[in-house]
Amino acid sequence: MISYIKGTVEYAAADFAVIECGGIGYKVRMPLTQLTALPHIGSQAKVYTYMYIREDILDLYGFMSEEALKTFELLISVNGVGPKAGLSILSAYSAQELTALITSGDHKAIAKSQGIGAKTAQRIVLELKDKVGKAGGDAMQTAESPAAASNAFNEALSALVALGYSYNESKAALSGAKGETTEELIKYGLKQLAL
Repeated sequence: MISYIKGTVEYAAADFAVIECGGIGYKVRMPLTQLTALPHIGSQAKVYTYMYIREDILDLYGFMSEEALKTFELLISVNGVGPKAGLSILSAYSAQELTALITSGDHKAIAKSQGIGAKTAQRIVLELKDKVGKAGGDAMQTAESPAAASNAFNEALSALVALGYSYNESKAALSGAKGETTEELIKYGLKQLAL
């Protein structure tokens, strides 16, 4: 129903952002990989959306690219994978990284996503391996090291937010970080926030 929202970023938290468009603030649930790509508060953003409707649920999920949206739609087409699981996986890996993991059959890496079990990860690989096509082959060449870096960044960002810092403060503190592990990134972020 709603293909995208184009408006001002009013607020960002660990798992959602509020985008104001036409005087209405839309709460858009987003994975960490997409929230980190979101412009600063007060900036304009175009967020591609997926509306999830059930008896007692009406949620809007957002992504900074059509590729990420299509990957999310593929994920939730897998039996037993709902929007929350899809967000969890896409918080750990970008669309390209996930495509590479599926293409290579690496269900163990997918199972490292929060709340995703081994059986669900295996089902994702089994059901989506043929659907992701050749794109995974190109992504696989570049995605292996960024996957780990992206995961560490997202974990560090979540840790800082859990410690009580705002999402935007935490993101700004981690920008320019040179650390490779989650622990190094958290230390770097805490030093920046202490300044």
